[in-house]
Amino acid sequence: MTTAAAPAVFPGWPKPTDLKWRRDPTPLPTADGLEQFHEVWRSPMDGLLAIRAWHPGVGWHLSLSHPTRYPTWNEIRDARYALLPDNCTMAMLLPPKGEYVNMHPNCFHLHEMAA
Repeated sequence: MTTAAAPAVFPGWPKPTDLKWRRDPTPLPTADGLEQFHEVWRSPMDGLLAIRAWHPGVGWHLSLSHPTRYPTWNEIRDARYALLPDNCTMAMLLPPKGEYVNMHPNCFHLHEMAA
């Protein structure tokens, strides 16, 4: 599997389709200098934190976490469709063990894939 060949020009943020999500205006520090392509969203009803990002030439990325448990499949699915464009294919990946990184014990990542 390979990641999608995303455009080099930022496509813009889609507006969430689910009103339970609230934008957190706190800037997200990043090492790649692309802070303008990251947004933090919270679902106060569910206790979820979502970080959606867009990377030039790679595409969309969504991180979804909960402070005390794994996000459920329905929560992952709902966040994907509420926060990301419908025209991209997203996947959860398990890389080789040597490349596996777990910065948060209850976080899952979705990455845009080539269709």
